[in-house]
Formats: sequence, structure tokens, C-alpha cells
Amino acid sequence: MNKRVYNSTVGKIFRTLGFLLVLVSSIYISTYLLLQNTTLPFVDALLPFAEIAEDVINTLPQMIGEYVGLALVVGLLMITWAIRKGIILRVLITVLLLFGYFESAINNSSALAAITLAQPSWMGSILDLVEPFYNQLVNLSEYIVPGAMLLAPMLLWGLFANKKPGRFSVFMLRLGSITLFLAILMLVLGQLFLTTLAAENWYLTLRTIFYLLTYLFFLVGGVFGVIGFARK
Repeated sequence: MNKRVYNSTVGKIFRTLGFLLVLVSSIYISTYLLLQNTTLPFVDALLPFAEIAEDVINTLPQMIGEYVGLALVVGLLMITWAIRKGIILRVLITVLLLFGYFESAINNSSALAAITLAQPSWMGSILDLVEPFYNQLVNLSEYIVPGAMLLAPMLLWGLFANKKPGRFSVFMLRLGSITLFLAILMLVLGQLFLTTLAAENWYLTLRTIFYLLTYLFFLVGGVFGVIGFARK
């Protein structure tokens, strides 16, 4: 069966908009990850770029920062639905990413981004509807949230790994999904199983590096995804 996916003009616009959202959100997240972790060994080389990006961000309306997490999730979902034929994987990824977004919005912390992301004010009414169902679900087991957060990058990796024909932009997202899985795995290990790790500098450093690599890979993938608008 032919698994190659070629997009129509509308599909190209949809896919490119997804890459653009991933690019913008990754710039924001990677900028503040760098600025909040200036003592890491390789940050010095990237810090000037982060400071320039921060200056640009500060000139933008404050409300833009409220949409970063939503932009990341929507961007990944748009790419997912644009490059995949099968419905099952697309639905699973959609459910997991939306669950991850609502989980981060409810708890004011995100396993997907590792920094605190603000939410738009109108999201409050939606969270009021979602939170009771969320609480019922997570109360079933303490492993539901970490399990969902680990499964999301695994399925994204499967999606990107099986994209035909291959694209450099998708390959970068594939690498980002690997480092995101490793970052979340370390987060889960430190929170649930080896709680003493939270006090270890090497653990915090390595976890942060994985998150930084994730959004640097996503950033590069977003750039090439936008540039590759004309490709099928």
C-alpha cells in the first residue's frame, strides 16, 4: 500500500502554518530555557541569540506569550493531520497532546515545555468544564499523567519516522521527539521513582539539556518546514 502523502495547495498551507506555529513557540520556549539556565556549559554560545530574541519578544504584545503553549500543540496537531493518512495514530496524538495541554494549564507546569507558560484568559471557562473530568481520570492512578506524557513523544516519533517521502524538516522534528521523550523520562524518574535525583546537579543539567535540544530541533524543523512550503 502506498504510504506516501502529498499535500494539495490547501494541505501545503495547513502544513506550513503548523510548522510556523511550532517555529514561533520553539523560539519562545528555547529563548527562556536558555535565559533561565545560563550556567550550563554550552549556553554561552547561544546566549547572545537568546538575548536578541528576548528583546524582540518584549516589543510584542504581552498576550502573545499566553498563546505559546497552545501554538505548540496546535502546530504539532496541524503537522500530524497534514502528513499522515491513517486516522488511528492521528486521533491518539490529538488526544494525548490536548491532554498534555490541559494538564499543564490546570497545574501551571508543563512536562512538554519545562517552563511555566501563561494561558489566555478565555481558557479559564474551558478549564472549568474540563477539570472535573481530568481529576476523575488522574485520580485513577498516579501513572496516568506520566504515562500519557511519555506516550505523546513516542507516537510523534513514530509519525515522523514513517513520513514518506522524507523531509529534513520532519527529520528535525523526529530528533526533537526523541530528546523530548528522554527529557520527560528523566522528569518522571525524578518525580516518581528516584526522588533523590532532584537534588543532583548532573540530573538537572542533563534534563534541561534534553529540553533545550528538543526545542532547538523543533526550531530548525520549523524553519525548514516553512521554507519548504512549495514541496508536496
